[in-house]
Amino acid sequence: MVVKTNKQDLLKGLLLGLITISILSSVYYLNTNSNQKEDPIGNDYLKSEICYYALQGIKSDYHYHLQLNITINGERIEIPTNIGFEKDENGDTLFLHPIHTYDNSGRIHVETTRNATAELGFLFDIWGEDFSRNKILDYNVDEEHIIEMTMNGESVDTFENTILEPYVFIDINYKIKN
Repeated sequence: MVVKTNKQDLLKGLLLGLITISILSSVYYLNTNSNQKEDPIGNDYLKSEICYYALQGIKSDYHYHLQLNITINGERIEIPTNIGFEKDENGDTLFLHPIHTYDNSGRIHVETTRNATAELGFLFDIWGEDFSRNKILDYNVDEEHIIEMTMNGESVDTFENTILEPYVFIDINYKIKN
């Protein structure tokens, strides 16, 4: 009789343990999936963990700046203030993208909690504007127009795939062909 009671106690303990693990796993799974936002464009930079931490005053591990200048047919284009800030109807910031601006100077801020590669195209995705080797904003390359791009004065042809680096100067120039 003693052996049978020990087996029953062991089975009850195992069953309770499995139920507990199942419940805890379910709670964890439901919480992690409900906190994830879908990224319609498909890059991790649009919705990364720094966006949530920054609003809670937590400093990012990786923070650097670069300068972006866009010229269309000889006229400098203003890069808007607060690219990357998602606000509610009251103007309160709900979300901060890891690539953003604070003013219209063309100074771009990149802030992440981990060392991750950021591409120039991510900024344009966040901004909601087009940029590729064939288009900048609403201007398309055609028989008469080209897009030239330089980084620190050196010609580059990586366009939206250009890797953002600290303290670089990126110039994008849409102009009439020579």
